[in-house]
Amino acid sequence: MSKIVSLPPKVLMLLTSDFVTARYEALRARAPDLEIVTELTMETDPDVTAVFAFKLPAGIAPRLPNLKLAASVGAGADGIISAPDLPAHVRITRAVEPGLGLSMAQYVSLQILRQFRMLPKMEQQHAAGEWRRLPVPDAREITVGVMGLGSIGAVVADVVAALGFNVIGWTRSDSRASRVPVFVGEQGMDPFLAQADFLVCLLPGTPQTARLLSRNQLAKLPKGSFVINVARGGIVVEDDLLALVNEGHLSGAALDVMSTEPLPTDSPLWRHEKILVTPHIAAQPSVGPVVEQFIENLHRLANGDPLLNEVDRIAGY
Repeated sequence: MSKIVSLPPKVLMLLTSDFVTARYEALRARAPDLEIVTELTMETDPDVTAVFAFKLPAGIAPRLPNLKLAASVGAGADGIISAPDLPAHVRITRAVEPGLGLSMAQYVSLQILRQFRMLPKMEQQHAAGEWRRLPVPDAREITVGVMGLGSIGAVVADVVAALGFNVIGWTRSDSRASRVPVFVGEQGMDPFLAQADFLVCLLPGTPQTARLLSRNQLAKLPKGSFVINVARGGIVVEDDLLALVNEGHLSGAALDVMSTEPLPTDSPLWRHEKILVTPHIAAQPSVGPVVEQFIENLHRLANGDPLLNEVDRIAGY
């Protein structure tokens, strides 16, 4: 790993959550000579050349005339890409960790198996002291549809397939190299949805995927399908999902991401017997590798070298 040489840049970190704060503290410990600020005390700060954050609110970038890099502390960069006033010349990166796909696969598999093996029902029987054997279903008769087959989605698809399920995938614009059958684009959406007994959303958050899974699309799933969203909350229209669960078309959902986070306490998604809400914890890049990637990219930027994990603004990833 390269070391930052003379005249290190000034970095702005926006401490919007404990998640970001942990990376701030790790960066300070790893690079004690790096100047890091957590707020702008002047109208403009020409010394800040890099931002390391999860989101970049409007009004920040114009106050940084020499900004060159906006690095996401997470695996997704939509919180930075969506900044309406980020200049086109500013490079964007995201955090990538090889183990992230396996962590996500563990969460997705947990939710599939919980539903497939009727764990909530068995927990009810346990609480009631009821000994009643339930039929063991055949995974080969169940199709899991994975939307998004990037570095994380491909691992999820492989792990779920290894559990014996029939797995298919869907991507927006290309077939990608995959071990599972892949449906592509708008023309592939309907036949993909029509087969998915479990729908796993792993798409990036982009303008093209916003509200993609509305009632019109979710209703195309087979009756009794179960939805798992571990991507971005804005992709699944939560009111439409809730309505289809209440109507009995969908058997339920596991939602790790919401359109508003934290999820408001008065949301009907909380305490719904057929919906499990978790607080955006399906998979998180480890602090150490994320910080090391950022430090390396500061050095690469200074030397004019290609950046690690640079984001295509148009594609969103």
